[in-house]
Amino acid sequence: MMSFRSTFLFLIIAWAGILKAQEIKYIDLSSASQRTELRHPPAPQSDCKNCLGAGSGGTGVPDGASDHRDPHALGIYLWRVTPTEINPTVPFEVEFKVLNTGTAPIELPVSLHLSDLQPSDESVAFSYFSLALVVRAVDETQKTEAAYIGFVQLYGSPDHSETMLVLRPGEWIRVGARVKFPTWPSEPLSARLRADFWLRKNTFHPHPGGHFSETRNLYPNDTPTPFVAVRLLPPVSDLPKH
Repeated sequence: MMSFRSTFLFLIIAWAGILKAQEIKYIDLSSASQRTELRHPPAPQSDCKNCLGAGSGGTGVPDGASDHRDPHALGIYLWRVTPTEINPTVPFEVEFKVLNTGTAPIELPVSLHLSDLQPSDESVAFSYFSLALVVRAVDETQKTEAAYIGFVQLYGSPDHSETMLVLRPGEWIRVGARVKFPTWPSEPLSARLRADFWLRKNTFHPHPGGHFSETRNLYPNDTPTPFVAVRLLPPVSDLPKH
C-alpha cells in the first residue's frame, strides 16, 4: 500500500503537471476588423505610354516537410464549431485550441494586424511570421478531402515583442474566429471538419509601384486532433425543389 508520504509526493507532482498545462492567452478574431494592407512607394511618373508597369509583384513559396525528430510540434483542436449545419452564405463560429504538443518551447505570432508591423518608411523591406489556423472539410461518404477550406491568420515580428508569444510544452492559446468557405457543395453533404495550420516566415520587399513577397514554410510536427461532424448546406437556390 502506498504510504501517506508517497501519496502526498505523487499529488504534488501531478498538481505541478496540471499547473504547467495551461491556457496562456485568448484571442478574439470573431468581431475584429483586421488591418492587413501593406504599403509600397508610388510608381515613378513616366511619359512612356506603352511601357509595361512595375506591377504589384508576386510571391515565392519554397516547399518542404516536417521532421519527426524535431522537438517542436503543434496540435490544433476545434474546441467549438457553431452551428454544425453550415450555411455557405454565413460565416460560422470556430474556437481553436493551439497546443504545444512538442518537447521544446515554440514561438508563435499572436497579433491581429499585419499593417502595424510595417516600418514607417514604406520603402524598407521587413520580415514577419504568420500563423494560419485552417478548417478543412472532409466528405464523410467518400473519405476524401473536399475542396472546402477556410482559415484566419495571426501575425508577429520579433521587432514588436508584444506580437510574439512563447508556448512551453503543454501550454496553449485559444482563438475565437468566424470562418467562411469560398466554395460549397451543390447538395447537402455530411462532412468532418478538422483543424490544420500553416506557420510561415515572410519577407515583404516593396519597390516603386509594387512589391515582392518571399514566404518560407516552417514545419513543426503536426499532432492529429479529433474531427467535428457537421453538415454542409448548399445555397438556398441550389436546394432541390419538391
